[in-house]
Amino acid sequence: MNQRLVLFAKYIVTMDRPQPIEDGFVLIQDSRVLQVGKREDFYFVPSLRMLDLGETVLLPGLINAHCHLDFTAFKGKVKYQGGFREWLRQMGMIGRATTSVEFKKSIEKGIKESLAYGTTTICDVASSWESYALLLKSALRSVVFFELIDMAQPSTAQYWKNFQTRLKSVLRLNPPTDTCGWGLSPHTPFTVSKELLQLAKHYLSDHRNISTTIHVAESREESRYFKKGSGPMADRIKVLNPIWTIPHGTTPVQYLSQNGWMPKLDLGVHLNEVNQRDLKSLAKNRTAVVHCPGSHAYFGHKKFPYAQMKKQRIPVCLGTDSLASNQSLSLFREMRLFKKNYPAVSFEEVLSLATVKPAQALGRGDELGKVKPGYLADLIGIPAPKSQRLKRNLYDYVVNYKKPVCFSMINGKPQLQLAVSKR
Repeated sequence: MNQRLVLFAKYIVTMDRPQPIEDGFVLIQDSRVLQVGKREDFYFVPSLRMLDLGETVLLPGLINAHCHLDFTAFKGKVKYQGGFREWLRQMGMIGRATTSVEFKKSIEKGIKESLAYGTTTICDVASSWESYALLLKSALRSVVFFELIDMAQPSTAQYWKNFQTRLKSVLRLNPPTDTCGWGLSPHTPFTVSKELLQLAKHYLSDHRNISTTIHVAESREESRYFKKGSGPMADRIKVLNPIWTIPHGTTPVQYLSQNGWMPKLDLGVHLNEVNQRDLKSLAKNRTAVVHCPGSHAYFGHKKFPYAQMKKQRIPVCLGTDSLASNQSLSLFREMRLFKKNYPAVSFEEVLSLATVKPAQALGRGDELGKVKPGYLADLIGIPAPKSQRLKRNLYDYVVNYKKPVCFSMINGKPQLQLAVSKR
């Protein structure tokens, strides 16, 4: 039997019990949690390794359901001046001018910041594809979504052929592991052709268990594009591809549904511009929605329809998006922003949007997002509160935490441990 490790902490927020555990322990073997309970109930055996984290709040590692590590170094380089289409154009220009080496440095910086602020699982949309090999070697648990976009391509068929060739080569050189998987990300319903959507859909039918994510219904300009077939978005696309088919009289969600994509979509990102019919489609297809509060505020989108989604039982989780439209890759900050916008939502529910809900959205709700026997040992720790008020309101304290974490463990392996006071 492999050696076991027991962690002791002042508090354990399990996301599985009604109340946090005070003076608790977590018993771990290899990559899994074996037992969780109060210190006084712990039965010591000589073969155990012990790590006392002292005055620490231990909780599940945070899950970032949407990020672009490619663009970490783009922070402050692209100014948004009220036009989403223009912002996308500038992003495209900077992206094309960025070298492979520069992308790698940007991704490495993003991995480091994510780990520092308690992210243990990340869903990364890879435009450059450079993040896959780097995340394979990193401590982070990850799903890398290889991006599809053919708006400016002369031949969709040739683009898809080249995409598949490249994908096979990448996966042959770096096969997926238990901690790093991959998926597909058609960029948006307006930058991916109907033909490419169909090709990708057929591919997914032949290759089961491949995760998918798409940016959907993010902006007013996108909504107008699908409703009227006109506006800044349509004008820009006509310049890039004069023969591009521009839909009208629909919505981005309904367009994807018409093309058979809603049953294939695991993570729909943004969904700011939706109507009741869209919400029913999301609910029917059990599509999880990723809300990025920092990016949402940056662009000044209208209020995210969380209450309507909750009423329809549409799962919602949080992501950071990229630093091209955000200030930080900290999910703590995203939780604070969400709570500010939705003060009636409990702190425990807010924390679930970065733990339990994204785990379920990824189909891993039975092994991620909680501190529970049988679950993977992905854990983080933050210094315990000193005031009695905060000790009585630990969820409040966790959501409002602003600094880097003092402890992290991924797959049963400690990644970070800073000195904390003992009892």
